[in-house]
Amino acid sequence: MKLVKSILTKNPCYTAGKKITVKGLMLHSVGCPQPNAAVFIKNWNSESYDRACVHGFIDGNDGTIYQTLPWNHRGWHGGGSSNNTHIGVEMCEPACIKYTSGATFTCSDTATAKAVAKRTYEAAVELFAYLCKEYNLDPTADGVIVSHAEGYKRGIASNHGDPEHLWNQLNTGYTMDGFRKAVKAAMRTEAAQLESGTTSYPEKLTSGYYRVRKTWTDSKSQLGAYRVLANAKAKAEENTGYSVFDNDGNVVYAPSAAKTEASTETTAFEPYRVRISIANLNIRKGPGTNYDKTGQFTGVGVFTIIAESDGEGATKWGKLKSGAGWISLDYAKII
Repeated sequence: MKLVKSILTKNPCYTAGKKITVKGLMLHSVGCPQPNAAVFIKNWNSESYDRACVHGFIDGNDGTIYQTLPWNHRGWHGGGSSNNTHIGVEMCEPACIKYTSGATFTCSDTATAKAVAKRTYEAAVELFAYLCKEYNLDPTADGVIVSHAEGYKRGIASNHGDPEHLWNQLNTGYTMDGFRKAVKAAMRTEAAQLESGTTSYPEKLTSGYYRVRKTWTDSKSQLGAYRVLANAKAKAEENTGYSVFDNDGNVVYAPSAAKTEASTETTAFEPYRVRISIANLNIRKGPGTNYDKTGQFTGVGVFTIIAESDGEGATKWGKLKSGAGWISLDYAKII
């Protein structure tokens, strides 16, 4: 996932400065033949553009995601009460379509149009998986992830047909039910990779940097940028609450806990496996609810515990073999 910050600081919605408690995510499609997100960003970043403002655009040419509002900022995207609860993201549309009436269009190059739709769909899945983890949302729960069209049917948004109108007329086969399932699958896949250690990253980069931050979006917390992964890991281990991120904002390495907790482990401890049956079990930086969340979830599956500790908020906490952090064993079944 390539996420670029391009906050619309001149837009009246941004300057209004209102915040929300994020309860869901709304998927939009721009409704005009323009694949280039930069065009919208340029036009909307104006004191005179007081009609709309979303949290992000997904570029149709390369799938880059541009964040245009802070995620917890109240946007002007749904045209109803969804503005008070949902993050709104617009997918750009192919240049080869031409709207003829309302949401109806013709297409001069179906293959190209489908490629654009596929690119934005896949980027949206990644972004929504990230946001669901960030805000502890279940993507398949009722009303959490909705399209603009679904929002209208629920009475929380204005009368629009996006993005289903685009998917249906291009015969992509995409549906919102399928999208929600894809987001949940993406969350599980990433959690499983973190646990198993199968996520592969080069030890040394020839371009770009590994960045050490508290969270990817908190760029001010950055402690350094490194070509060599081992150096980035060492820096993160020296500072409690920090992780290593790649150029796209993915977590490469998340130290489990401060070194002061190392005494809770003993060489006599014998690792064991547990089964987790809930998708949104938080992984924390230490053994207890008094430790910060890492922003990751276990997902449903089998995990290896390499240490135990008593901690606030649960009788026992277990340390994941992957190094991703600690989980409450109240939600785990030993196998």
